[in-house]
Amino acid sequence: MAHPTFFERLVMHICRYYVSAVFIPLRSLVLPFLYFIEFICAKFKVTYSPELHANKVEHVQSQIMDWNKAGRRNKLCTARPGWVSMSLTRLPVYKDAMTGIDLSRLDDLVSIDKEAMTITVEPLMKMGQLTRILGSKGYTILVVPELKFLTVGGLICGAGLETSSHKYGFFHNTCTSYEVVLSSGEVVKCSKDENSDMFYAIPGSYGTLGFLTAATIKIMKAEKYVKLSYIPVNSLDEATKRVTEESLKTPGPDFVEGIMYSLDKGVIMVGTLTSKSEPGKVNPVSAGYKKSFYKHVQSFLTDNQSTNLPISQIAPNTEFIPLRDYYHRHSYATFWTCHTYVPYIDVPLFRYIFGWAQVEDNYAYKIIPRYFRRIFEINLVIQDLIVPIDKMKMALEFFHEEVKVPNEPVYFKFDGNADKMYMDIGLYGYSGKPDDYEVVKSNKALEQFCLENDCIKGAYADLWLSRNEHDQMFDPTLYNKVRAQLNCSDAFPDIYDKICQAGRK
Repeated sequence: MAHPTFFERLVMHICRYYVSAVFIPLRSLVLPFLYFIEFICAKFKVTYSPELHANKVEHVQSQIMDWNKAGRRNKLCTARPGWVSMSLTRLPVYKDAMTGIDLSRLDDLVSIDKEAMTITVEPLMKMGQLTRILGSKGYTILVVPELKFLTVGGLICGAGLETSSHKYGFFHNTCTSYEVVLSSGEVVKCSKDENSDMFYAIPGSYGTLGFLTAATIKIMKAEKYVKLSYIPVNSLDEATKRVTEESLKTPGPDFVEGIMYSLDKGVIMVGTLTSKSEPGKVNPVSAGYKKSFYKHVQSFLTDNQSTNLPISQIAPNTEFIPLRDYYHRHSYATFWTCHTYVPYIDVPLFRYIFGWAQVEDNYAYKIIPRYFRRIFEINLVIQDLIVPIDKMKMALEFFHEEVKVPNEPVYFKFDGNADKMYMDIGLYGYSGKPDDYEVVKSNKALEQFCLENDCIKGAYADLWLSRNEHDQMFDPTLYNKVRAQLNCSDAFPDIYDKICQAGRK
């Protein structure tokens, strides 16, 4: 992909100011109305109703039955607009040639089982909605991905993890059962003990086995705060050592994450759930008037030369963050990516006027016309990679040199594994070397690194893997078995054709 021309760079700057000057103010005018509608709907509709859920599922079944009666002329997908998807750099154009099934009504809680400590949730329930509802009842789920607009279904059928994953694994590892509508129109339930192959194949299948209509998820009692300690590190060796030690402690902390602001400067954050706080140390980091969380974390960077103490002897700064504020700490500005098209996002005046509206999603980017979006994508890096913890340093150094890591923070969090510990490294933002960065070449280099070092590349972003490379990285053995059992070949696209560039040509 060619580097942007002068005209394209000019258009990119104009788009940035359009979003700041037009989109955000309009959003702030519309949001109160939307919040009011949401409040009225929540106030007067029947909630937590298995009967209402059954009616919604029947609606899905009827659409699929109509498709079957019409002769299965094309394949199935959800009718959800592509611009609301998580992927910033990939619009799902494959939907144009498929039959879309409307799942839009499947966006609520179905039931709460306090004895079993589980909830049953529909797939379009968003993290922001779920934490608000559960928090009001004194509960929380075990793994809460931080962006409010992420959905339960997306986190299961895609992949979701968070800073508690060193204890609980991926988001889908906290699920005990799924309800799925197959291409025949049949409703099937699966768990570890019932239709177990399907249960294990659904996570990461990207909607290519059936339509997820409900998931049962483990819950636990919620605490009021997260006691969060900010630990500065001055090298990748220190960062790796600290997060490994913290993650393996017994009993260990509830949350572990880190942000590297350069190869030798970063902050490790270690959090513990607590019901009590200390005077003067409560910080609602997600409040509209607060600066972006990564900017807040950056203030804890320490130069050990100025302290004359080794990092291990520097007492960490500690705050008490309200639980829901902690969960969604990166929602405002979507980590640090929104400032690329909302340049005023951390200007105090902007925050006080528009911060309450929470620039917490990628809609502003998605409404830009396709040609102009391409201009942003030329140097945009949006990747998550699951890396063995012992290769963290090597991976970050490789990304920095070969893939032109953005001149911005690099985020990482941890996923526990009984046999081996892995870390999720997130690369988000624009290349630090825009004149050298090439999307295809750089991503292929990154993928080759992953193949050679037992790493997994997040499938929500662009993939350039060949089919053999895809099968090497992801192992579709069980997926293919279940796909054959469910006669999916003429009903749903193969996952490779859905997520990889070569398959979508």
